[in-house]
Order: sequence, then structure tokens, then C-alpha cells
Amino acid sequence: MPKNRFFAFLLLLPICLWAIPYEVVTVKEGSGEPIQNGQLIRVHYKSFLADSAMTMFDNSYDRGEPLEFSLGAGQVIPGWERGLLGMKIGEIRKLSIPYQLAYGDREIGPIPPRSDLYFEVELVSAEPPLEPDNFADSKKAKWKKLENGVQYWDEKVGAGTQATQGTRIQTHYTGWIASGRKFSSSKDFGKPLTTILGGGRLINGWEVGLDGMMPGTVRWLKISPSMGYGAKSYSTIPPNSTLVFRVEMLNVEVDEALAETMDFFPDVEKLDLKDGPEGLKYSIIREGQGEPIHAGENARVHYTGFLSDGKKFDSSRERGQIFNFPLGKGNVIRGWDLGVEGMLPGEKRVLVIPPELGYGNRGGGPIPSNATLVFVVEYMGPDDSSAESTTDSTAN
Repeated sequence: MPKNRFFAFLLLLPICLWAIPYEVVTVKEGSGEPIQNGQLIRVHYKSFLADSAMTMFDNSYDRGEPLEFSLGAGQVIPGWERGLLGMKIGEIRKLSIPYQLAYGDREIGPIPPRSDLYFEVELVSAEPPLEPDNFADSKKAKWKKLENGVQYWDEKVGAGTQATQGTRIQTHYTGWIASGRKFSSSKDFGKPLTTILGGGRLINGWEVGLDGMMPGTVRWLKISPSMGYGAKSYSTIPPNSTLVFRVEMLNVEVDEALAETMDFFPDVEKLDLKDGPEGLKYSIIREGQGEPIHAGENARVHYTGFLSDGKKFDSSRERGQIFNFPLGKGNVIRGWDLGVEGMLPGEKRVLVIPPELGYGNRGGGPIPSNATLVFVVEYMGPDDSSAESTTDSTAN
């Protein structure tokens, strides 16, 4: 079911008195084990306003696509969370839901505010319940230092393709703060996490800690604040928290075409960095060919920007839009005007830009003050047009 359908937006609402009684009626028996909270389930349904005409506003059967969600994870309205619990495969239930257990005072698409609703729901399938991870097992860990701020221990070693930058990985995980309080688990949603390693979407401790894992490996990670969420505070994670994770690698998939379109945080210490002007450092990681770009010409580049700790803050590749700017005109940070000049079409460089050639002590957006920046920049070649600079929050 498309994510913008009604049930993708559902939030828990307060329970109070309602106009119609909440009622659950089984009209067709199912078979197998009753479903529990935490299971990933798929249902077909018909949805009606509980008005005099019983107006239908949604029908998954017409689309031929059941709705998938994790029961008990707050992904559907409270009336569904309560009403579907204990269903069996093939079972059909009718739910009469007062507006307080549905969308409350909000108007959602064709659903007016304070609407009582009526549903017919069929349970199509359910994934088996997942055994929860136990923080006490971390006490068995014989921690090994992997990198500054990251320790690991392999409870089980798998086999097969190793996870590396650019591979698509699928994991089940549970995370705790060091005191043992759980703050997140994919098992609570009944669905594994799928992401790209090295894509900049994971905390640095995961980017480092998952590298080299093979399918079937179960790895414990202990991650210091500097490699986790640092001084940031979240509802379930206090600032400066040491984190403990149990991660099971389910699958590793190599997608060379995808990896080719991505930029990854470079290991600066292993690069052959050259001294550029005014304190800039750079390294050519892929040679180009043709005529070099000079000041005054229009530069067309793809880029990805990182803080020195590896955190990605911007990427033209993710937007799928080449960035254009007139070179040497001061339309971008000084480090870019200096670092892009002389690049050949197709050339790819790593630019290490000190604060005085970047944003200095003012910072900007996700970039803190006095930050050293690392950019991976690819010069896409000349442009016959004299396009003006494209506005961009991190290159200016």
C-alpha cells in the first residue's frame, strides 16, 4: 500500500467517551496461531464512514495490495491496534470504531473531523514473532577495540559476502544505553532495517562496526558518544550516551551500479594528500581527461560533503541534480574556488578544507563553527551555456 494512504499517518490518540460503542465481531474464523504485538502482518480491508449511507472511503481489495504494518508499533489507529490483536490467518473481523480511537478531531482526506468509522478486515499473512534480544547477554562480551570509540564482540560468525561501503545490508538490531535501557529495536517492528553501508545514514559507530560483517554474523557493538549521537538529546537517548547494540546481519547485497553513483567518506589518512593554496589539501582519486577548468568558467559538479568525523551533511547525488557555479567568483566557499580549479572533465577529488576556507567560526546549518570539511567532488565537464550559480546551502 502506498505510504501516503490513510493508515501511514496514524498516531495514538487519547481515549475518552465516544458516540458509538467500540465493537469487534468475527465474521469468519481463521487458522493458526493468534497474532501478537511486534509481528509484521498484512491485511486487506474495506473502510466506511459510520454515517447513514455507510460511505466507503478506501478498499485495499480494489488495489490488489494488502496493507503491511507492525502490530503494536503505533503505525495504525488505536482502534486497529486493539481490534486486530489475536486474529488468525484468514480471519475476517468487523470493527466499529469511535472517532476517539480513529482520527479524532482531524480531517484526513475524505474523512471529516470526529468521524466514527467502520471496517471489515481480513488477515492475509503474518511473519512469525521474533525472539527479543537480551541486554544481559552483553555481559558475556569479550570486547575488542575496533577503532577509537568503537568496541565489538562477535557472538556468532557468519559466512559469505562481506559488508563494505556501497553494499545494501539488511539487519535486525536492538539498541540500549549503557545502563541497559532499550531505546530501539527492529524486532519491535517485526521488520529488518535495510540500508546502504557508507551512505551516511548511520551513526559513525555503525559505519565502522558493521564493516566486514557477513550474513549470519551476530555482533555486539559498544559505541562511545563521539561515534554515536554525541551531545544531542533524543526522547529515549540522553546526551553523551554510550550505546550498546546487538546486530544480526541477515543479508549483504552488492550493487555495483548503485555504488558507482554514491560518494563515501574517504579514509583521509590513507590518501596521498597534496598541499593546495592557502592551507587547502586535496587528493585526486580518479583521473579525468580533457581541458582543465579555469576561473571565470561555469563549473558543473557532483559532490558530497562530510564533517571530519564522517558525518554527511549534503550531497548533490542524493538530490540527483548537478550543481552549477561560476568558478572564482566567490559564489561558493573559498575552499571550493581553490580546490575545483584545474580539474579535468571526469576527474574526482577529495578536498580537505580548513575552517578559514569554509564557514569559519560562524558555521551554517548542520555545520558547526570552526569545522574542517571533507568534500568528494566530481567535475562533470564544461557547459556551453553560461548558467548562473545554482543556490546551495553548503557550497555558498
